[in-house]
Amino acid sequence: MFNNMDLNLLKVFVAVYRHRSITLAAEEIGMTQPGVSGLLKRLHHQLDVQLFVRSGRGIVPTHQARELMRQVEPALIQIQNALEGIESFSTDHDRRFVIYASEPAMLMLLPKIEADDSLGNVKIELHPTFSSEEKLINSLNQQRVDLAIDFANYSAPSFLFEHLFEDELCIIVRKHHPRIDDAISLEQYYQEKHITLKLRREDAYLADYFTEESLDERHIAAECDSLLSQMSMISNSDCVAVMSRRLARMFAEKLDIKMLEAPFTSIPIRYRIMTHNRMKQSPSNQWLRQKLKSYFPHSE
Repeated sequence: MFNNMDLNLLKVFVAVYRHRSITLAAEEIGMTQPGVSGLLKRLHHQLDVQLFVRSGRGIVPTHQARELMRQVEPALIQIQNALEGIESFSTDHDRRFVIYASEPAMLMLLPKIEADDSLGNVKIELHPTFSSEEKLINSLNQQRVDLAIDFANYSAPSFLFEHLFEDELCIIVRKHHPRIDDAISLEQYYQEKHITLKLRREDAYLADYFTEESLDERHIAAECDSLLSQMSMISNSDCVAVMSRRLARMFAEKLDIKMLEAPFTSIPIRYRIMTHNRMKQSPSNQWLRQKLKSYFPHSE
């Protein structure tokens, strides 16, 4: 059987297994849906086992398919990595990387990527990450994205996590605030109106999620889902806001806002690179991870 086995059949099987969909697998591989169905039928006949069964509008793998996936996927990854490693990764070749990232990471990365003249023919695209942990995990599992940058602490043993950079909280107000000068006390913090940002995935305000103390209820004037909107509203009001220090530093002069030390104990915001373990030894993925780390040296 092995001598007559076409490895492309296994590649198709893995794609269908990940997506649980012939249509989505066809899109990933760059084939037509009938083409994928035909190759899958060939594999069914060669192995003489049922690999997928219908369930509702989709398909689900059988026990035999799960066993095949468990043994075949690592071998295909090794083959892919070996072929990539023949000449190692080179920026002379056209390559497009897709990264999922939160708003702060995107705002900090884009200028660094644009200013990097060593990328050659490589393109790095930034896309907003999902508000759902399950959707993010699935996208990485199904290789729709090369890696993600996130501050969440996932317990996902199938994934590789590497430190990228740290951030912390600060308070921002407009430069000519009528009541707040160069410092803010905890009492003043509670007296002022607030423009807040809610972390949808964690269902908590930014200030509450990254502080050691339990903060009291605040007088909320507005709630944002974007840090840039939050800073813009602060520059045109007498409210206060809790903000990422790195972002505040980037936009303070442009938006005429000032940064103040937070009157509470903030927890470091640790951003990490997240990718599937299958990509750990991939020369291209290794290059991408090292490139991202070079944008955030420890001295910064």
